[in-house]
Amino acid sequence: MRNKVVCTGAAAVATALCATVGNAADLNSVTAPTIVEMLESQGLPVITGYRKPSGDPYVRTRASGIDYTILFYKCKKARRPRPCQHIMYMARYKLERPMSFRLMNAWNRRVHFQRGYLVRDKATGLWTRARLEMDVILAERGWVWAKTLLPSFIVFHRTNRRFYDLIRSRNGEGRERLPGAKEL
Repeated sequence: MRNKVVCTGAAAVATALCATVGNAADLNSVTAPTIVEMLESQGLPVITGYRKPSGDPYVRTRASGIDYTILFYKCKKARRPRPCQHIMYMARYKLERPMSFRLMNAWNRRVHFQRGYLVRDKATGLWTRARLEMDVILAERGWVWAKTLLPSFIVFHRTNRRFYDLIRSRNGEGRERLPGAKEL
């Protein structure tokens, strides 16, 4: 009798593990509708679309006068909505005054998990734009779940407020207020 109970218990655990392994990619991935729901729960406007040629989704929103794009990577092609293993938060800015590489490199040394870039205009060859990015890896070990995405987006948003101050001030130390009504 005791042997039967142990075998039955082991079979139940093995079945549960097989089901978990089979769905691991879905548990550790996120879809565009999940991100849309997260952003709309905060009262943010949302625009969605698909990138060419990959067909991977993107989501755009605006908070505190900052335009954000959320890009999805490593998405399953055969399913709709596509579950994706990686996402990246990105914000783009047009520079009102030139910014030095030294200042951008100093920013990147101080701020962890996010990267700032200067972007060259192809027509003029001048560095006229800046970009801030943050990768969110979902699938590697299951450390990040869909329910933890809002706090990561809020951290990115708050860092963007400091980045905005950096690119709008003359020497990177000003405290200009951001335009816009919605604060996270």
